[in-house]
Amino acid sequence: MFNIVAIGELLIDFTPVKSEPGPCYLQNAGGAPGNVLAMAAKLGSETAFIGKVGNDKFGNYLGRVLTESKVNTAGLVYSEQYPTTLAFVHLEQNGDRSFSFYRQGCADVMLEEGDINYDLIDNTQALHFGSLSFTTEPSKTAVEKAVKYASSHGKLITYDPNYRPALWASLEQATEAMSLGLEYADIVKVSEAEAIILTGESDFIKAGQKLARLGIRLVCITLGEKGAFYFHNNGSGIVQGYPAKAVDTTGAGDAFMGAVIHQILDKKYDISDIKADQIREVFAYANAAASICVQRLGGIPAMPSRQDIEQKLRARH
Repeated sequence: MFNIVAIGELLIDFTPVKSEPGPCYLQNAGGAPGNVLAMAAKLGSETAFIGKVGNDKFGNYLGRVLTESKVNTAGLVYSEQYPTTLAFVHLEQNGDRSFSFYRQGCADVMLEEGDINYDLIDNTQALHFGSLSFTTEPSKTAVEKAVKYASSHGKLITYDPNYRPALWASLEQATEAMSLGLEYADIVKVSEAEAIILTGESDFIKAGQKLARLGIRLVCITLGEKGAFYFHNNGSGIVQGYPAKAVDTTGAGDAFMGAVIHQILDKKYDISDIKADQIREVFAYANAAASICVQRLGGIPAMPSRQDIEQKLRARH
């Protein structure tokens, strides 16, 4: 039995490691669903991935990294027809990042319903997904059907809208597609900007209320080094973050999300009736994970260990 199965993109992040005399890039395994699983696996969750990569050097590398990260790859399909998706990361002085994607006609968006290993979904507690699968067909239909199936079979559904402007023709198209995932989700993680896009509200409580009316039971709004805001029927508030000198913010939200899902399942919290103090405990742990992640380069390689996180928590206390 798995604790968490994730479905969606798995790709190569080319992370800049120097700029003189010209840019030099390091190959890293990335893609939000894979990052989330790697984080949860490091904390002790049993995890599995569903998605598609090319049967090429990049795809084979990604499969090896998942295996080394203790993520089950029974649901990973290797395509002979489509190449592995690539992304180049652009870093600012403060560690903020943006992306240039090489994705059109690539493997992750060519995931079809027949590629999906439904046995993995049958044998998991939670299914995690993001909106990048909704940018085009056939992955949009395939992932939506998988999520709908998991929801109808009583699985905990966790969702990260994960807005990437470069992948959408317009903000309106992105908002419509990102909103589609909200229909199924029990837990949603959004950034401040994504909360505004999806709800039209800059006030966290109003944004949380709007999302909760859709049936979302726990709303997480990440606030960078300021921490994270939670909204639940049992309370709302901000959980303080951890100051960190960021070198690369890639994967920080995924570290947060992986830690949140792991903690909730590991502690057997009832997401419908989780108490405010329990949420604060979960978020403090997840904030610590994210603060460590931003001090390292890459997605999956930057995910901290349980020991790293516990050391960070002890230092604050």
